[in-house]
Amino acid sequence: MQNKFIAHELRLSYHKNDKLSVSHFSSVNNSRKMENAFRAVWNSNEIDIRESFYAIYFNSKLDVVGYHKIADGGLDMVMVDIRLLMSCALLANSTRFAVAHNHPSGNLIPSEADRQLTKKIAAASHLLDIQILDHIILTDIGYYSFRDNGDL
Repeated sequence: MQNKFIAHELRLSYHKNDKLSVSHFSSVNNSRKMENAFRAVWNSNEIDIRESFYAIYFNSKLDVVGYHKIADGGLDMVMVDIRLLMSCALLANSTRFAVAHNHPSGNLIPSEADRQLTKKIAAASHLLDIQILDHIILTDIGYYSFRDNGDL
């Protein structure tokens, strides 16, 4: 009888995106640069249609080493699996990361669910010794930084 167990190998793959400019991803050391980096990778056609959640991963010089769309949601919420978020950080050998999600409503005020999620992400990052730099909320016309507003 043949053993039917299959072990799955996890791999990180790198895909060069020629549409992205290096200037968006070097020394991302403030919320404005972070907003620009997230907008560069975001599907702009959906920013005011449905919520999505992205992460950008950094090295110790605050240069981007990768990004990943963590989840797509509905009109007013997105479910985030923190295990997936953190596993990508580990696979990318990042020392820091930032996250962002959008509010299709155009409202830049974080909800209580946004605040609770940020606390859970911060706790997970602390446990793994990977620094969370910011949580950005994007709308089609502006952004909110948890770091700038003292919420992180």
